[in-house]
Amino acid sequence: MAGTTRLTETQARALAHWWGGDYQRTMGPAGQGEVWHGVVFTSPGRGDIPTPASPGVALFSLEEVRNLENLRDDVNPGAPDWVG
Repeated sequence: MAGTTRLTETQARALAHWWGGDYQRTMGPAGQGEVWHGVVFTSPGRGDIPTPASPGVALFSLEEVRNLENLRDDVNPGAPDWVG
């Protein structure tokens, strides 16, 4: 949870579906009562569709998502951007 802008539940669920990750809901750091929504990558991909991140990577902020999205050109040139 390195970023400051939390993903909404809708964003996290859409990204999990789009990227082949798993949606996760968790409490924020230090038990502040904040709910965080994110995407966790648990496998290398579904069938012939690879995930954009290694298993074990978790994204809970818009900043983290944008950083991963910026790497997509290196991994999959011409792939459509999800983050506008």
